[in-house]
Amino acid sequence: MSCISYTGWSAGNKKMLYLVGIFLAACLLSSCVKEVEIEPQPYNRKVVVDGFIENGRYAQVFLTMSTPFLDEYDSVSIRKSFLNQAKVILRSSLGEEEVLTLFMRDSFFPPFVYRSVNIRGMVGVEYSLEIEVAGRKVYASTTIPQPPIIWNTRFTYVTDSTGYPEYMISLRSDAVQYVYTRVQSVFADENLHPVREGSIRLDAGNEFGWISVYRVKERRISAGSNYDNFYKEYPPLQYDHRDRVLIVPGTVDSISHEIINSLFDDWGSNDNPFRFNDSGIKSNIEGGIGLWIGIGVNNAFVVSGEVPQE
Repeated sequence: MSCISYTGWSAGNKKMLYLVGIFLAACLLSSCVKEVEIEPQPYNRKVVVDGFIENGRYAQVFLTMSTPFLDEYDSVSIRKSFLNQAKVILRSSLGEEEVLTLFMRDSFFPPFVYRSVNIRGMVGVEYSLEIEVAGRKVYASTTIPQPPIIWNTRFTYVTDSTGYPEYMISLRSDAVQYVYTRVQSVFADENLHPVREGSIRLDAGNEFGWISVYRVKERRISAGSNYDNFYKEYPPLQYDHRDRVLIVPGTVDSISHEIINSLFDDWGSNDNPFRFNDSGIKSNIEGGIGLWIGIGVNNAFVVSGEVPQE
């Protein structure tokens, strides 16, 4: 008679045989499963509007067609996204009306811009767009708010040779302000572009506030995209004190404020793999996507930390 219990041996080995059986079955099944190919879903391309109008200046509108996220891009497909045969009508609450004229601007992407040649923006006036292209019509409207009042500027040092510009803005006692600042660095050889915060909300008050203008790399999409960035070895957010930084302070309405910041939130999500934009990008384009904003601009000014030579 064996000294090993039959029931003890079978309990342990039955479990092992069971696991081996599952593994072999999984292998057999996997060999029979066909590769699954995901068919791309039909995509409804939309008209993309990127336009603005400032007080005292002409309206500018860039038009493209949206493209599926997984599409492959080449020079031909990119050119096909340009909309350079649209009819763009600009109207104002003052009764003005103008069909915008198409111009070429090689330094920007897309290189085509629809621009007014008669209508200039005015504070407090509502401006609407009607765009007709490829059998579609899209609409949008915006208003130019009161420009900000700027009292002073300064360059705040962080190190002996770097820092950032600031400007003093007057708070409005009767209304909230949505400040939209654009900046251009001479040393970085960049175009005018928004600051890193997008649009900033300033609540009503009777005081003054300083707005810091931190350095942010221009999101350039043009033929000159691969330019050598002067600031690649510098601390983040800081300018060289010798740089001459052009600053254009402005204001937008509440709707434009939300649209601009939703776009900046989405950019932040793209730059950070652990951050997600669940809210999506907002738009004020009826029948399309994008933005049409009115900007109340004040006079541009240059800030530098370099002491002027006598």
